[in-house]
Amino acid sequence: MNKKTLEEIGSRPRSAGAAPFLAAGAILAALAAFTYSRTAALAVLAVGTAAALLAYGRHLKRRTVPVHYDLDEEEDARFAEVRLACETLAASEKIWLAGDGPERLGEPGRLVELVRQDPPGIRANVEVWRLDLGDSELFFMPETVLLLEEDRYRAISYASFDVAFGPEYRVEEGEAPPDADVVGHTWQHVREDGRSDRRFQRNPRLTQVMYGLLEVSGPNLKARLRVSSRNAAMRFARTLGTERNGSSSNNRNGGRKPRADEEEMRVELAYGILGLQAGSPKEQVTTAYRKLAKLHHPDLLQDLEPEARELAEARMRTINDAYTSLKRQAR
Repeated sequence: MNKKTLEEIGSRPRSAGAAPFLAAGAILAALAAFTYSRTAALAVLAVGTAAALLAYGRHLKRRTVPVHYDLDEEEDARFAEVRLACETLAASEKIWLAGDGPERLGEPGRLVELVRQDPPGIRANVEVWRLDLGDSELFFMPETVLLLEEDRYRAISYASFDVAFGPEYRVEEGEAPPDADVVGHTWQHVREDGRSDRRFQRNPRLTQVMYGLLEVSGPNLKARLRVSSRNAAMRFARTLGTERNGSSSNNRNGGRKPRADEEEMRVELAYGILGLQAGSPKEQVTTAYRKLAKLHHPDLLQDLEPEARELAEARMRTINDAYTSLKRQAR
């Protein structure tokens, strides 16, 4: 998915073309001809319909850019992991778009979807998954992640695309989704000993659950997703996180001094891990780091299964390395 292809996709026609006008003209002409001959009216309508369909077919071809992939064995296996991670996450009962600030009880966020779907204007010969992010959409291609915003595409390399995982404790009204981890129950009004406060006539029982929280980030991209299935969220982050390409800043190139272009790529990757654009000011770097560090606070990891705790700790090491690299670069 090179720059030229993206420009071709971006310049595709957006309007419906001449087909609706041809169809409307055919109907009007048929109505006019009907006063003279029913046979003539049907003939005019048939010819007009055929012309409209032909015009519409040609217009669709101009609106769609074919993208053909010829993946080798390694690339195909890597992309199969991405598709499987998407399929696993899509099987979650619910995925919400989570906000940055506090959310009220019973309002876990706007529901979003993760489905198989070709990107608008693109016809690919591989299975593509689409992730809804509210005002934008992500499409997982074999070699890149396409971000669609305001009907324009932007390519994000997998090296600078990151998915951070963390557990999230919430108290919900009613029953939790079937695949959520229920850790207990409480009431809207409780006594000091934790039991229901009977002074309140209306005191609904609340469910204490543990969800998976995903932070999707990259250059000029940041979104938080709340997932009912913590295991599905963890699998998605493990597959699509920075470590999937072995591109963590822990890689020291065998002890040799990195070339200038390698160092530049490492710095750019560090910005991507923190969800920032290269060259972002120091204040933004610090703010982004603190948000991610809070997401992976050790207090949230104590009750996790070993696999989830190991993943979250590895993510925190990557975040720390990225922050250290940017601080060193700013000196």
